[in-house]
This record gives sequence, structure tokens and C-alpha cells, in this order.
Amino acid sequence: MKNFGETLKKLRKQKDMTQEQLSEYVNISPQSVSKWETNLTLPDITIIPMLANIFDVSADVLLGIDIALKNERIEKIVKEAGNYLFTGQYEEAEKILRGALKEYPNSYNLMAILAPTLKNLAWYAKTEAVKKALNEEVISLGEKILAECTDDKVRSNAILNLCYTYCDIGENEKAMDLANKQSAITSDSLRGYILKGTEKFKHKQKTIANDMIGICEEIINLYLIPLDGEEMAVHKADEYAALDSKVIDIINILCEDGNFGSFSHLLSRAHLKLCDFNIQKKDNNAALKHFRLAAQNTILFDAKCRCDDDTAEEYTSLLFRGMKFGNMKYIEPHSLSQSLLNKIESENYYSYFPSAELDAIKEELQKYANPAVQAMMSKNKKEIAQ
Repeated sequence: MKNFGETLKKLRKQKDMTQEQLSEYVNISPQSVSKWETNLTLPDITIIPMLANIFDVSADVLLGIDIALKNERIEKIVKEAGNYLFTGQYEEAEKILRGALKEYPNSYNLMAILAPTLKNLAWYAKTEAVKKALNEEVISLGEKILAECTDDKVRSNAILNLCYTYCDIGENEKAMDLANKQSAITSDSLRGYILKGTEKFKHKQKTIANDMIGICEEIINLYLIPLDGEEMAVHKADEYAALDSKVIDIINILCEDGNFGSFSHLLSRAHLKLCDFNIQKKDNNAALKHFRLAAQNTILFDAKCRCDDDTAEEYTSLLFRGMKFGNMKYIEPHSLSQSLLNKIESENYYSYFPSAELDAIKEELQKYANPAVQAMMSKNKKEIAQ
């Protein structure tokens, strides 16, 4: 605050205000104002807000604090501490951050990086007393950030550290309550940490399945993304076909026993794309092979994955064993069989494949294309299970 006097004098003159007038506004003597402006004394901290209001400036401006310089300094400290954290030098990071917080006690960015630093120190603490004290400070910092800070990124990091810490001290209900208030993605990630035993195992299974379905979908949809400029595609047609084949390979690895469950939806799409690719290449034999597999997986999905949870079948593969079909990220709201029937007509597949075989496939698809038939099958399946 060494430049406080000069700043105050400048602001007073900009308002065309005398020292006497200012002294009346804040109820002090003109001599006190003179001492402030010559840096002989400083005003009581309670007068700062009054002065800021009088001159229509922030307290930072009045006190001569350069906000840009302050933020730059904090960013530099955070980066330095982050480098120490990256190399596992937690004590050094803590030392830097605690020193910085003495200079900038209200910096939520500094608090947000100090919290995980203390969390790491707690994990390696040699005594329970030290661990307890560090965890308590992590919680105090996190709760302060959530109560006062409005920066979403800072708050998100604080929530993560709070949930981990609550779990570590046995406060799982607090952790779950906090997780339930977050976005679906964040909440799902936090639950994976909070849950224990069988619930945790099942959650991890479901997460892996959802992630793999998402990855395979993105690969299949890659060719649909329009690119900037004149270039039409990053890959050539045969390269996109190779990517579709990779999706099929991935699913066969995940479900090594051929019990594909909800993955059959993706297999149907990948094989159908390969069917169309081979038609364009005029390789009708290869196209028919992929069309058969597309139809087979379409029927499998509609027959086994479009049912109530209580009658759903289970995976038997090593990775997803015991997990029910249909409990996945993506559930097709419409009949895949009906979509394939429509495609057979619109793409005129009769020009490429034997009519008798197409008729037989259409007849089988028709069983699952009619919503009433599907509802009846679901009802019968439930009655059999009972």
C-alpha cells in the first residue's frame, strides 16, 4: 500500500473534491486525509469500503493492487507448484503454496491446488494424527471454495478432492451426497471411487461397457463428420471399411464367447457398412456375407436387448460376466429390424442378393419389426421366467 496516498489524491482530484469534503464524507479530520495522501498514515481497514464507494472504484484499485499482475503472479506460483506435484515433491509444493496464500489469502486457485497437495501428503503421512490434520485441512479448503468461489473449474476440482477425502475418513454418505449433485459424467466417475465391494465391481463393469460402446460408436460415425475446406475425408473408403472391421474385432475380443448382448447393435451397423462398401466394389459375395451378419445381429439385439430389465439375459464373457443386456449407455428407441427392412427396400438389395435368401431374412426380421409382436414376446418371456 506504499502508493495509497498518491492513488487517493489522484482519485480525489478527479472527483474535484477537497480534503475537507472528503473528511466530512468519512467523518474524520482534514489533517487525517492529508496524512493519508502523504503516506504518513493509513486509514482504518473499515474505511476502505467507504472510500471505494465514494470514488466508484474497487478496493484493489484504491489499495494500488494491479489485478493483472496479481493474477499473473498467482498463475506462475500455481505452475511452479504443479511441477513439484508432478515429480512427487509434495513438501516443496506445500511450502510454495502456503507462502503464496499469506500474500494472497483469498486466492481460490491457490487453495484449489493446495488441497490435492495436502491430500497427497496425507496418503504418505507417517502417523494417524498427521494424516487426520491434513485431511481436515483439505476438507476446510474444499468447503470454503464451495461456499465462496463461483469458478466452475475450481469448484469441480474442490468437489473431487472433497469426495476422495470424505471416503478416506469413512464419510461415504457425505461423499455420495456431493457426487449426486454433480453432472452425470462427474457423478458417475465419483461413484466409481466411493462405492465398495460388489457394487464397485458392477459399477466398473458398466463403466467399461459404456466406454467401449462409446468408442466403437465414434469409430463407426467417423465418416459422417463433415470436414473444413475442400478435402472431403481424411480416410479413403477402403480405410473407413478397415476401421469398421476394427470395431468388429474389438467387440469379438470383448465378448470372446460370441454372447454379444447390447454390442450386437454395433456389430449390425459395422457389418451393414461393410456390406454397402463391398456392393460399391461390386463384390457381391463379400457384401452378402456382411449383410447376413448384419441381419443376424439386428435380430439378436431386438430379440434379447429390447426387454424389461428383470427378464434380460446376462453376458457370459470374461469381462462382462453377470452383467445384464440392455443396461448400457445407448439403447435404440426404435426397432432395428424395421430399420433394416426399410433399408432393404430403399437400397434395392434385390439387385445384388438372391431373392429367396432376402425373403427369408425379411420374414425373420418382420417378427421383431412389429411393436405388438415385440410386446407379446416380452410378456411371454416374463411369464416363463415367473
